[in-house]
Amino acid sequence: MTNWSNSDIERMRRAIELASKGEGFVAPNPMVGCVIAAANGRIIGEGWHEQFGQSHAEVNAHRSIREEDLHLLPDSSWYVTLEPCNHQGKTPACSGLIESISPKRLVISASDTNPNVLGGGVERLRKAGIEVEVGCLEKEVRWQNRRFFCNADKQRSYVVLKWAQSSDGFMDPRSSNERTAGSGGRAITGLEATPITHKWRAQEMGIAVGVGTAVIDEPELTVRFGHGKSPRAIIIDPQERLPTSHPLLERKGLDQTLHVCRGIGKEPKHKRFWNPEDGLLSLMQKLWRQDGISSILVEGGANTLQHFLSESMWDEVKVWTASHDLNGGLKAPSWPKEAAQPPYESGSGFAGKDRWEMGIRPQDPK
Repeated sequence: MTNWSNSDIERMRRAIELASKGEGFVAPNPMVGCVIAAANGRIIGEGWHEQFGQSHAEVNAHRSIREEDLHLLPDSSWYVTLEPCNHQGKTPACSGLIESISPKRLVISASDTNPNVLGGGVERLRKAGIEVEVGCLEKEVRWQNRRFFCNADKQRSYVVLKWAQSSDGFMDPRSSNERTAGSGGRAITGLEATPITHKWRAQEMGIAVGVGTAVIDEPELTVRFGHGKSPRAIIIDPQERLPTSHPLLERKGLDQTLHVCRGIGKEPKHKRFWNPEDGLLSLMQKLWRQDGISSILVEGGANTLQHFLSESMWDEVKVWTASHDLNGGLKAPSWPKEAAQPPYESGSGFAGKDRWEMGIRPQDPK
C-alpha cells in the first residue's frame, strides 16, 4: 500500500476539484480531472473533461501548458482521477498521449472498471517505463463518479428518488380522489428550495414520473434555474393511459420524451416496452443499455416512488420537508430505514424554512 505524500494528496484533491466542473455536462462519461506538476513541484498544467464527446482531462491539461514549460514534461508527474482510457472512442486514447510524452510518474486515483479500459492503460504505461501508482484518494473519486461506476459494474441506470413533503408527511393537500387531470401540482416548499431542486435535476441524465403525476400535474421536468442541461423526461405508464396530446410527448429530437409502456415487437422511437412483472431492475437496465441514460431522478408520484422503494431499486434518496403541516391529503413515502449518510458531502441542509435530507443505499449487488 502506497504511503501518499502531502503533495500527492494536495494535487489529487485539486484534480478532483477540477473534475467536478464537468458535472452535468459529460455524462454518461465520468468526471475526470488532471494536474501536471514539474519536478520542482510547480503546477504547469491543469484540465478536466468539459463536455461529452470532446477532449479528455489529460489532453486539456497538456494543452494548458505554456510553451516555455514544455521542456519540463520528461521529469513531470501527472495526477489523474481516473485511469487513462486505452481505446479509441469519440477521442483518441489518453494513454497514447501520456506514453508519447513519457513523464517520470503517473498517479491515478481509481481504476476504470470499463472493460475497454480496465488495467489496460496502467499496463501500457508501465511497459513504457513510466512509474504508475494507483489509489490516491480512490474512495473520493469513486463517490464522485458513483453513477459511472454503477453503469459499468451493474449495467443499469443509477437511481435517485426525490420528493417533497409537509412536516406531517403529506405530498399534496388533496387526496387521490381530488387530484384530477390537468389540475396541476401543489408546491410544498418555498421558492428558496427551487434552485437546489433544479440543480439536482441537472445532475442526472433522465427524470422519471408515473403517468398519474404526468396527467394530473403536467410537470415540465426541466432545468429552469442555474446551469446545466435538462434531463430527458421518462413517463412510466404500463397501462398506456397517457394522452397522445400530452405536452411532454411534443418534445422532439434528442430531448424526445421516452414513454414506457407495455408492448411487443419493434418499438416506436419514443416508446420503450416494459412489463412491470419483469421488475424495475429490467427497466433500469434497458434505459442504460439502450438509451445510455446513466442516471435517473424519480420525482413521483407517491405510488411510483413506493414501487422503487419496495423493489429496493434506488441508490440515493433526496427529500424536502417543509416547516408546515397539511393535516391530510396524499401521503408521502416513508424515508427508507436502510438509508445511510453520504460520504464526502453534507447529508442535510436548509433553504429558507425548508429542510432537505439525502441518504444513500448501502452497497448491494443489484
